[in-house]
Amino acid sequence: MTVGLVVGATGGIGGACARALAGSVTRMIVTGRDENKLQTIAAETRADEVAADIATDGGRAAILDAIGNGELRWVVIASGKPLRGALADLDPDAIVDTFQSNLIGPALLLHGLSRMLWSNGASVAVIGSISATRALANRSVYAASKAGLERLAMSLAGEWAQRGIRVTVIAPGVIATPFLGSDRARLDAWVAERVPSGRAGTAEEVAEVVRYAVLDAPGYLIGARIAVDGGMEATA
Repeated sequence: MTVGLVVGATGGIGGACARALAGSVTRMIVTGRDENKLQTIAAETRADEVAADIATDGGRAAILDAIGNGELRWVVIASGKPLRGALADLDPDAIVDTFQSNLIGPALLLHGLSRMLWSNGASVAVIGSISATRALANRSVYAASKAGLERLAMSLAGEWAQRGIRVTVIAPGVIATPFLGSDRARLDAWVAERVPSGRAGTAEEVAEVVRYAVLDAPGYLIGARIAVDGGMEATA
């Protein structure tokens, strides 16, 4: 039995990835913190649902238990929390929580997954962010957590290549999901000025790249970082 896992399926990008990858494995598992959203995406994709927060020991254990003796074909790590504000103004607990959710939790989950059974030609796609490479005011902690996650994934690509497991980083730019917050007028003006494409991307566009990375990419594509950002990094 081949198994696919989408971590963070209750988010805009994670949900789009689950829909794009539905039917590609014998059994797909979707996880997330919001049980109502999780039930909806599980029903849409005919996936098994595991309500879990990978920032916690219990959440990670629940995901590993759900996989059981299945043979992992692909894993998508699309979970994460935003944190905006000047560093001096941020609550210390919020800083710790952001690193726990965006970096430490994924690292420990991947540690657990490393001991599972993987199919030949398996792959992992980690959702990073262009914030990992662009210095933006009021995004320092989020950017640092994503930069750490991206470097973790790239280093892991070198470790797991000999096992026949490919690891790829997908780095979205400005994507039109609730993750962006509520001040859309200001955001739209910023996008029109800064993004060469002149618009925000969609979660489905990111999911198309994720599907390619985990299912269709050649075996020599290892440790790559693919920016889906409307040209922002290319013209920076």
